[in-house]
Amino acid sequence: MAEPIITLADIERIAELAALDLSPEEKQRFVQQFEELLTYFKKIDAAPQGDLHDPPAEDPHFRDDVARPSGVRAESFSPYLEIGHFKVPKVIE
Repeated sequence: MAEPIITLADIERIAELAALDLSPEEKQRFVQQFEELLTYFKKIDAAPQGDLHDPPAEDPHFRDDVARPSGVRAESFSPYLEIGHFKVPKVIE
């Protein structure tokens, strides 16, 4: 049998760090769920990746990324704008 990716001790440490009080059944369930999740990630890592960053130039679904003004002014969507910054009501005394 293969070495487990995550152990009960790992789950107990994570629960301790997150201040979670888990029952033994919950700990076992988390071990199983994490194991399944990490196994799935290993399958994704093993998949052929190809060149995902450079789409074919002839593909009509892609265009050059060019910055253009949107025509939306910040003042039009917030009454709290003051000198280019958002001013909000005080929430902490």
